[in-house]
Amino acid sequence: MANNMSYDELCQKISSKIFKIGNNVTSMQKLVNQLGTHNETANLKTQLDKKRTDVKKSVEETNVLLRQAADLCRTGNPQEEKSRKINLDRLKHQFADTLTKYKKYQAIEADKERAQVEKMRTRTASLRQEMSGQSGIDTQYADNDSLMDDDTRQQNLAQLQEFADDLETTTALINEREEAIRKLERDMLDVNEIFREMGTMVYEQGDMIDNIEANVETARNDVEQGETEIRQAARYQDSYRKKVLIFLGIIVVIAIVIGIVIWISTGKKKNSS
Repeated sequence: MANNMSYDELCQKISSKIFKIGNNVTSMQKLVNQLGTHNETANLKTQLDKKRTDVKKSVEETNVLLRQAADLCRTGNPQEEKSRKINLDRLKHQFADTLTKYKKYQAIEADKERAQVEKMRTRTASLRQEMSGQSGIDTQYADNDSLMDDDTRQQNLAQLQEFADDLETTTALINEREEAIRKLERDMLDVNEIFREMGTMVYEQGDMIDNIEANVETARNDVEQGETEIRQAARYQDSYRKKVLIFLGIIVVIAIVIGIVIWISTGKKKNSS
């Protein structure tokens, strides 16, 4: 569908995509700011993940549209190409500004996730230490059942099970957050790749505008050279016309002189007779 769009239609679609990305990034900002606080819930994480997915999709689509618009910049007359290039540069700068904000909140989210992982690792280390201490108590009394009654033993076992369950849950959360961090890092690499592609586009557009200006300059020089040649041809034509007139004048004069000579000679012959 986008391949059949005109340049103006592509630019309008790109502008709409950038606006949508900006709105989603603003929503992401509000959600990211709540990470690591008492407001962080599973629902908040789900919302954030959805916003991130929407932004990533829109970013990829916008990058493709910008490529298509860059190709269309190369069509039309030099003045139109230059105007299109200026408009495309404006859109690319808007896109880059929006991506920069997106990268910022990606980095903040990743840092908050890493901070939570560190807290959880500290928690798991503490749980293992408590479980080890509790196991040591059980081992100490294992040789003398009379020193620990059944109720105490059951309480210790229940506490050990609670530690084990807590450790398992925390470890699962660590794995979940580490996977989220890896996904964030992949997304950030994708955004960096788009920035690299945009840099390539800017370089190509720079070459294109240089070529346009060179073509305009060449055309201007050709026009000036043509005008000079026309003026020279006009001068040559005037000079040639003057030479022809002079030549014709000379011929007329010679003809008159010859005519006079013949007339005089004929008159003398008649007189002699």
